[in-house]
This record gives sequence, C-alpha cells and structure tokens, in this order.
Amino acid sequence: MKEYRVTKYNPAFRDSTGAYTRDEWISVKDIGRSFAGVVLTREEYDRVERAYVSAALTFLREGGVTSLTVSGLENTQRRRLEFQEGTLLPLDQVGDVIKRVLREEFWCRLQGVDGFVHIGWDFYMYVGVPCPCPEALAQAAELGLYVEEFSSPYNDEG
Repeated sequence: MKEYRVTKYNPAFRDSTGAYTRDEWISVKDIGRSFAGVVLTREEYDRVERAYVSAALTFLREGGVTSLTVSGLENTQRRRLEFQEGTLLPLDQVGDVIKRVLREEFWCRLQGVDGFVHIGWDFYMYVGVPCPCPEALAQAAELGLYVEEFSSPYNDEG
C-alpha cells in the first residue's frame, strides 16, 4: 500500500526533526485569529477544507477504493450521526465525514482493506491507497497541498 501525508504545510519549513517551524493555523477554531500577520478568514478555512476533501477523494478514486468503514469513532460532543462504529460508507459519504472530522465535530478513522483516510491533530491527513496515484498527486499540488510519502501514525490503533 502507498501511504501519504497530505497537508497544507510546506515541507521546506520543517526542521531536522520534522517539526513544522512556521506559525500556522491548525483548527477551525482558529478562524478570526492572526498567524504570521495574516488573519484566518472563514473563506480561507473553507478553501483549505475543500482542498483536503477533494484530494482525499481523488486519491481514493484513482486507487480504486470504493468504500471505507468507520473505525475508532469518538463522539464526545454527542453529535447526531448518520452512522456508527463499523458502518461501511460509500465514497459519496466519505467526503462529508472527512469535512466533519476536520471541523472537530467528532473523530474516527476511515479504514478499508485497500485504503484509508486518517485525520490527525493540527490538520494532518494521511491517505493510504493500493497503488501510486499520479493524478491525485498533481491535483493535490494544484490545490496548494503538499504530499509526502509517510506512514500514518494511526495505522496501529485498534
């Protein structure tokens, strides 16, 4: 399986340990706050969120992944959800789940035999697909995202 870390963070700004060194927003809760002299607007947040969802779905489609299962569901805010732990979601529902996880409404991993999407802290997204996806790589770059080969730290959670 090919695993990628897909983020808004330019790898050129990582230190020798891999830590990101620039002042950046990391959450929907940061809308209205200033980072490196620039205020995060709702419009900019929405643009980046759409880019993440689009990139994830493009990787999954190009990789031939047709559905993912909800795993490790944490719904501490007791949101009303249309699914539960173990629900198999077709791709047309996966994008909405990714968006809602990015907005911190709840958390889960989206797992499949042939692929996955994991959303981590600070707007880190990990995507696994069964084969290289050159079109998805190109689209992510066009959307202003950075893709690095990187194993998901959420793979071993049960």
